[in-house]
Amino acid sequence: MSNLLCAKVLAIILAAVVVYGSAAEEGTGLAQQLEQAAAVATAVGGSSRADAIYKQATIDHPDSAEAWAAYGEHLRFYAHDEKAATAAFQRALDAKEKDANASAFALRGLGELASKAQQDDLAIEYFKKSLLARPLADTHRSFCHLYCRRKEFSAAAEQARAAVKLNPADPIALLLYAAQLHRAGQAEEGRRQYDQALTVSGMAAAEKNDEPVHCCVVYNAAGYLAVTGDEDAALCMLKKFFETPNHRHLSRAEIESDSDFESLKLKPAFAKLLDQHLPASPAK
Repeated sequence: MSNLLCAKVLAIILAAVVVYGSAAEEGTGLAQQLEQAAAVATAVGGSSRADAIYKQATIDHPDSAEAWAAYGEHLRFYAHDEKAATAAFQRALDAKEKDANASAFALRGLGELASKAQQDDLAIEYFKKSLLARPLADTHRSFCHLYCRRKEFSAAAEQARAAVKLNPADPIALLLYAAQLHRAGQAEEGRRQYDQALTVSGMAAAEKNDEPVHCCVVYNAAGYLAVTGDEDAALCMLKKFFETPNHRHLSRAEIESDSDFESLKLKPAFAKLLDQHLPASPAK
């Protein structure tokens, strides 16, 4: 790493620590403080930079549902520590300082863990409890992903539509909805939702000024393009996904089993891209 880059990374980390500390003193919402930590993780290209900040939040606020829910999501999404994530989500649900939003996120996180383990009935139960705690676009998105994996596309479309209704500015929800609309034969409206997602996410502008875009936005954009049959554009977008700092939250098996990429699975270019970034484990 160059000296210039090292200095840049250090400055970002120190700025985040200062923001976290001053925000705590000023009484700024804890969720907002931890969003800053997530931004740091993206900026420096790794989750370990943010881990200390999330962990410190649980030390500073041991009774806070917000702190534990945020830490659980970090452990689940970035650190891939399912056991620790489960424990953190449970701490959020048991916390003395209750918060409906944090409870909803914790229940959604437990549902994501169950879905990853192919325990769909348990995942659905958690997602339903999450929506009862507080309706979140994120939970409807999780529901949509689960139904897409099961190829229950009508149910997936309902969940994507609900996510967009809750948060019309959520680019991932818009992209999921766009893919389901295309599957339902509403290609023109699907494209409109796709274009809207690129606009609200900043991806349209990023193509001109090279600004970073969240990895999940890029990934779901690739999924939409693959569903439409635009294989070259889908592969190009998937390549951009692999160039984002946090793409390793998805395994090769998860990408290969993604129903959005059904048309790409037999394409040599798809396998080559996966081999380059996520080499298959050698057979034992």
